[in-house]
Amino acid sequence: DEELGTQICIEGSKIKSQEPIQTNKGTNISVKNLFFNIPARRNFLGSNITEYKHVLNEFLRVSLVHPEAQFTFHNNGEEIYNFPHAGLRQRILQAFGKNYIARLVPVQETTDIFSGSGFIVKPEFARSSRDQMYLFVNNRYFKDKYFGHAIQSAFEGMISTKKYPAYFLYFTVPT
Repeated sequence: DEELGTQICIEGSKIKSQEPIQTNKGTNISVKNLFFNIPARRNFLGSNITEYKHVLNEFLRVSLVHPEAQFTFHNNGEEIYNFPHAGLRQRILQAFGKNYIARLVPVQETTDIFSGSGFIVKPEFARSSRDQMYLFVNNRYFKDKYFGHAIQSAFEGMISTKKYPAYFLYFTVPT
């Protein structure tokens, strides 16, 4: 909430500079040449497109769990996404397009042991890939074959066997 911020530049795990700067409210993080000094790691990296998709997927996961925050995503100097703060439905539309407005079905359930809310995508818009299955538990991305299978089973008879449901589900459980 301050107009005075701190700029920290880190290169090769070493702090190169740390200085106060005038800035807008909020936090800005920029990552460039992530593996520049780790030549052995390069053998395990995929193509540029593959690694771009991994970073983009993580960006989407973080932005979907924090729709109240603004996010921008740049690649090679080009702005790919600019998400102003929004509600969850708006954030999904920002990430996946306005055509989702008629596809989203809100869901909500509260019991003594958990609360859950979010959106499922109507069965007629099932996808041929699992790329839009987002499950969050206590604001952390969660991927588990058991839960994925349970959700897939809930759609049984509504979508073909070679299709996958799309969903954005948020669970809160006591810690």
